[in-house]
Amino acid sequence: MALTDSQMEDVSDADVAFTSASGSGSGSGSGYGGPSIGVIKSGCPYLPESTIRRKLAKLEIDLSRDEAARLQGVQLIDDIRNFLQLPIITYIAACSYYHRFRLEFDPKEYQWADAALTCLFVACKSEDTLKKSREILCANHNIKNPDRITTPDDKVSRYYLCCHHDFNTSQLFDQGSKMLIGLERQVIETLRFDFQVRNPFKILAKIVKAVLGSDQGATNFFVEAFKVGIDMYKTFAPLKHTTFTCAFAVARLTALITGLSEDIFSKLDPTKYHTYEEWVAEVMLDVLDLYTDHSRSTLLEINPQSFIDIKIKVNQQIEAAHIPRYQNFCSECEREGFPSPSFAESATSPASPTGTNSTIKRGSKGHEGTFRFLFEAAEVRREREAYEAYTKDEWDEWEEEVEEPIPERENRRRTDLGPEPRAPPREPRGDLGPEPRAPPREPRGSRGHRGHGRGRGRGHGGRGGHDSTWNPRNRHDHRGRGRGGGGFY
Repeated sequence: MALTDSQMEDVSDADVAFTSASGSGSGSGSGYGGPSIGVIKSGCPYLPESTIRRKLAKLEIDLSRDEAARLQGVQLIDDIRNFLQLPIITYIAACSYYHRFRLEFDPKEYQWADAALTCLFVACKSEDTLKKSREILCANHNIKNPDRITTPDDKVSRYYLCCHHDFNTSQLFDQGSKMLIGLERQVIETLRFDFQVRNPFKILAKIVKAVLGSDQGATNFFVEAFKVGIDMYKTFAPLKHTTFTCAFAVARLTALITGLSEDIFSKLDPTKYHTYEEWVAEVMLDVLDLYTDHSRSTLLEINPQSFIDIKIKVNQQIEAAHIPRYQNFCSECEREGFPSPSFAESATSPASPTGTNSTIKRGSKGHEGTFRFLFEAAEVRREREAYEAYTKDEWDEWEEEVEEPIPERENRRRTDLGPEPRAPPREPRGDLGPEPRAPPREPRGSRGHRGHGRGRGRGHGGRGGHDSTWNPRNRHDHRGRGRGGGGFY
């Protein structure tokens, strides 16, 4: 059976076992059912909340540490974007790639700064804002070290030559560039070669213009909404919902925060903008969680108490409408609860300007099989059905009663007489008591000379006789006379 990820986000253990049992991933004809077509993967544009939590629990990531690394990585992407003056679409793509990458790989195998720089490097390629890896590393170096500004093609400076004697005359960012190129492959495989990103700011501009017009008030409103949209990409909301949902939620949340045209946006019908009230409420609460817990990491300089009041107001509205907190949430996971993993080591150690040892270990190709990436889920289903027509085993089960004759042995008892009777049990002793002991032995006879009598005594023939003249001296003298004369003493 062809393996697909159109409905599941990762390859399970059963998938790997199938590829190794049905045939090798390279297409050799060994194995039952012909060669395996490998592991088919297709892009997943949306990830529900239950899938995201399941991935985090599978990687044994502590939620607090994951949140800290996520915020720091997105902030690093935003700082480099502003330093290099990249468009907003590059920032959107880099954040989306960064979130997906961290859901697939264990954070112990890389550093969050390396992953953020690599995702920005891939986003620059996919959005035609080409930047070399050395330019991104140089921008990161200049942001951290404003007193030592350098260029991407600079050699190792005298400062590094004095401090690090093992440096040669190679480029300053050669090691970091190799690291980015090495992680680039992992990012591309995580995205499954699907580089499509959704830009909600275009739709946000249309919504603001349709509701408020083109006056100065609409411009001021859009400036604040733009900041809220940038902060939204520090959460998982863009991975869970469509572009229209994110744009409409940003517009309504901006109205609640700033108080500008709050009544107008609260009365808008979400269905006219290709979304629903439940989806809008989930995005708003995700962004409000960011503002209440990490207000210093956002672009809005507002009192945190204001965000708490707005969050209480939104919660009251969704409770009155009987709207659940998360949409498309797994009821079984909600009932049993997600595991709470423990993450001992910290994943928030920053990367050095010259790169780090961020290497992700890959399994052997023969074990995992050949990975094939398809963009259309319908094509995956058609290929799977065509493959199953030749490899699927169909079984028909039925029950049949058959009498099996039992051969008789010659020395065996006749079967019609029944089983052979067992020996009768031993009768109980009753009131006889325990078995009597043997009678005591009679006392020995005299210790005189050994006679030839028939008694048990050792005298001269008498049964049990006693010799009064016997003493130990006479006994020893008797033994001595038998040896040829002479006494014992």
